[in-house]
Amino acid sequence: MSLVGVPAADRQGALQAQLAAWQPFPDSVFLVDMVGDHAQVFALEREAIDREEPVPSDLWPETLLHQFGTEGLRLVECLVGYEGQAWRDGVLMASRWWAQIPEASDWQTFVRQSRLGAMDGSALSEFVPSLERLSWLKPSRPVRRADQWADVAQGNERLLMGAVAVVLVAITASVAHDGWDSRQSSHDARNALNAIKEEASPLLMAREKALAAADQSAALIRQMTAPLPLDVMDQLARLLPKGVTLKEFDLAQLSLRVALELPADVTRARVVNELESGGWFTQVSEVKDGGNRSWVSFEMKLSGAQAPGRSSNDAGLTRGAADGGAPPLLPERPQLIAPKPSGKS
Repeated sequence: MSLVGVPAADRQGALQAQLAAWQPFPDSVFLVDMVGDHAQVFALEREAIDREEPVPSDLWPETLLHQFGTEGLRLVECLVGYEGQAWRDGVLMASRWWAQIPEASDWQTFVRQSRLGAMDGSALSEFVPSLERLSWLKPSRPVRRADQWADVAQGNERLLMGAVAVVLVAITASVAHDGWDSRQSSHDARNALNAIKEEASPLLMAREKALAAADQSAALIRQMTAPLPLDVMDQLARLLPKGVTLKEFDLAQLSLRVALELPADVTRARVVNELESGGWFTQVSEVKDGGNRSWVSFEMKLSGAQAPGRSSNDAGLTRGAADGGAPPLLPERPQLIAPKPSGKS
């Protein structure tokens, strides 16, 4: 665990925070070996220690009883099993234990997890190295249990907690003062906003009325610019050949769809030519609606809201006798048949 850049007075707290995040056992005992700015930490299961009789006063990891490595990877034979080690500048950066000599895939996983190659940018061998049998050495540095450090640093922690408490009180007072100022500013801003709303209320009401009037005007303009159905039917009556009967009539703005019943001597092409000859109906085309009826449906576009050659003064008026031609064609009405008398009064 790296303590680089951590002041000496804060290293105990920083190390305890890292140990709290690393719990390999439900109840762990940590042995700490300080090497410069790094802490080599070994975890043991407390239950396994308590089973020992008598309980050992000193605990030493087997790794620290052998010759330290300097740089790189090595595979060491232990009293039981085998240990892979990754060393850098005399610090054990990572280790892993196997009951049997690891396979190549297991060793490659350990190499990647050790991140030793990523530290110096070199490519590490993915092959299992030859097994090393190291001699026993007397440890050169003391190893302390992490829970024993708390007693040594308890006095410093009390001083630190006192200083932190003073700082927190000062920060709390400053935050409370800033909060009061912010609340007062918010209250003043709310009062100013209400005053502005009261002054602007007549203007807002006038604006709403103007927008409503604008919507009504737009609706009226759309109605005035749309062609009148009577004008359209009148123009159809002028242009369609004699004998043609209007069965359906659907007008939507400048789009028109009609269904016509044609006599035997009138062709569809003639109807299209006649309608387009007036200049008002454009893009006339037959619609195949798939029905079995004898009617023919046509779709077309109107070039404008009013028929060519007619002004707005006579729009929608019926033609006089002098205009000539047949009256406007209207859809057929069904024949009404009166019921027969029943003979009972």
